[in-house]
Amino acid sequence: MISSAMIGIIMFVIMIVLVVIGFPVIISMFATSIAGILWMYGPTMVLTQFTNGPFTLSASYSYAIMPLFTMMGILATETGIAQGAYNSMRCLLSKMHGSLLYTTIAGNAIFGACCGNGNAGSIVFARIALPEMERYDYDKKLSLGCVTASGALSGLIPPSVPICQISILAGYSVGTALMYGLATGILTTIVMFAIVWVELRIHPEKAPPVTEEDRQITWKEKLASLKLLVPIALLFMLIIGGTFFGWFHPTVGGAIGAGAVVIYALFKRVPVKRILSAAWESAHIFAGVYLIIVSGTMFSRMISLSGLTTMLVNAVANSGLPVFAVVALIIVFYLISGCVMDILAVIVVTVPVVFPILVDSMGFDPFVLIIICVMAGVIGGITPPIGTGVFTISNVTRVPTQTIFQGVWPFVIAELIVVVVIAVLPWSISWLPNLLAALQG
Repeated sequence: MISSAMIGIIMFVIMIVLVVIGFPVIISMFATSIAGILWMYGPTMVLTQFTNGPFTLSASYSYAIMPLFTMMGILATETGIAQGAYNSMRCLLSKMHGSLLYTTIAGNAIFGACCGNGNAGSIVFARIALPEMERYDYDKKLSLGCVTASGALSGLIPPSVPICQISILAGYSVGTALMYGLATGILTTIVMFAIVWVELRIHPEKAPPVTEEDRQITWKEKLASLKLLVPIALLFMLIIGGTFFGWFHPTVGGAIGAGAVVIYALFKRVPVKRILSAAWESAHIFAGVYLIIVSGTMFSRMISLSGLTTMLVNAVANSGLPVFAVVALIIVFYLISGCVMDILAVIVVTVPVVFPILVDSMGFDPFVLIIICVMAGVIGGITPPIGTGVFTISNVTRVPTQTIFQGVWPFVIAELIVVVVIAVLPWSISWLPNLLAALQG
């Protein structure tokens, strides 16, 4: 007789196979969830689980934060906040060889403060930065790789939707996790700058020489360009400061942030029709995300009912494997899963398994684990040969995916370096929340 744990493994494998061969992730998870619970416990349990599960999720206000942050990102583009971040960074970095590459990275990091979605960041800067780099004759592959990979910064810098989701699912402070994400975003930006610098030292022809126009930009003009960052800075301090210091719940922070951007949009004379359209678009986007969350949650319930989680926790605890070996296995799993699945779906499926193993059983820092999971999943989305994030940029730019994959490799390596550094040296990202906690105390 097949054990429940074995049924869980079989359903997991079938789910992955269905996704790989082209079935929608939502259908794959729903189908295997129903089949697994039906196999183990019969139709009554299926009805019970599929009645209670979606209702419990729908009754939770925590997920309201996602459409609110999504709306912020959409209106940030409409009001010119993203363009302002790009223009300001371009002015500040104008005298560096390859300034537009550095500008794209820094601009994406700043735009992340009002976006929270990596794919959105990549798409926005594909439209803003790529035409400029083409005009100045930057290497096409390097430009595309930079735009595609720097979107990860928009998914790390608060208010990061993936970090919010994994924190809610795992039951940890969203505000603290976002501060870990901010520190990670800073570290990732530095490493990506270093990769561009090395690439241009080896292949200086991939970026044009600094123009005379850029050389003549004065420090007065550079300082004046900082006013373009004021809206993002104020929004960031309002949402993240209030969330981290406990002035209001993250969901309330999302509502306050969305309201602030709406007021700013009205001030910038964005048509009311476009504001309402942004609200509708954010609701439409979240409707798709919500189905992923529901299907992933039901799949996780099936895995939990099978006893697979308990079996894995016990197996790892008794295996004698060092914690870093387990972390390495989880990173590899997230990289592979991130290639074929949306990061939000990967998070929903894996959190009930990963956190009991590493946090409860092995004492690993939960906030560091949150960042590792998000980073690894994001990197998987741009990893050759099937990273789904690359296909998104390909659709936007009408450039073959092979060309983008050839240019994204250096940045994949950069972001992998960040993941390894975080796993080995957790203080590299814990310093910021620790510092803020000390100031708060």
